[in-house]
Amino acid sequence: MKGTSFFMNFDDKKEKLLEQLSKATGINFQITDSELSDEETVNKLKEMVVRFNVLDSKSSFYRAYLTRELSYSDAAAYIHRFHIDENAIRMLFYLESQVDYPKEAVSLLKSLLPDSQDALVQIDSKHIAIIVHFDTVPSDEDILQYCNEFLDMLESEAFLSFKVSYDLPISKFTELPNSYKDIVLAMHIGNIFRSSDHVYSYSTMGLGRLLYNIPEEEVETYLNNHINIDILAQLDVETLNLLEAFFDNDLSLAETSRKMFIHRNTLIYRLDKFADLTGYDVRKFSDAITVKLSLMLYNYIRSR
Repeated sequence: MKGTSFFMNFDDKKEKLLEQLSKATGINFQITDSELSDEETVNKLKEMVVRFNVLDSKSSFYRAYLTRELSYSDAAAYIHRFHIDENAIRMLFYLESQVDYPKEAVSLLKSLLPDSQDALVQIDSKHIAIIVHFDTVPSDEDILQYCNEFLDMLESEAFLSFKVSYDLPISKFTELPNSYKDIVLAMHIGNIFRSSDHVYSYSTMGLGRLLYNIPEEEVETYLNNHINIDILAQLDVETLNLLEAFFDNDLSLAETSRKMFIHRNTLIYRLDKFADLTGYDVRKFSDAITVKLSLMLYNYIRSR
């Protein structure tokens, strides 16, 4: 039965791809005989669908190229057709919505892209990639300004909450797929380890990228040897936010109490309660490191 289910899955994929191919070309196709395996046939059909669909759409072309459905050698003709400068300075931004975004969101974002070389690519119903071109390499402040413009407009005009991730500027067209892979990963890592933030930079995800690559078994072993997963699961949102604020403010009681609008003695009382529960006093640097890592790894486990 397992083998039957496997082959039926490929049959379903073939039928869907043949339907897409028919819509793209106006010709009905059937596979009556093939020397290729089912998997090879599906991959070949995918290539055909991509090639036909990108012919008249710059956005579809970019989507296929960013996601590696289209190789650079196959992209050459479309680069020329769409007058794309291969050696321009450009950046990729990756936006994620928690809900399906409406057409209005796409229109608003396009209004922020006056350069004809810029492009908006609808990846799926919740994700959008934006390619922005620059005359010179943008500064960190310029990049953050772009991110905030995207997010502010979507929130104020479309009442939508998005997150955005980005990578360093690139100067070659061939670097786009790798940059896209990095910003998608940055979004994923950011959602795990810094979920309260709305802007993620791949180049500053150092600790998150490191922890993300640790095998799950090692993560569980570390947690059980320091702060048990069951104990971490008992922590309420208020305590978690308080700890994050304490870490963000360099373990400063005065700065944390000011930012969190609580009395210093109240903060001390809550940190003492956490120490009683876990055995770790985050006012001590070594304990703070252990707790910070444990919380990040706990979020990693929950995301899996």
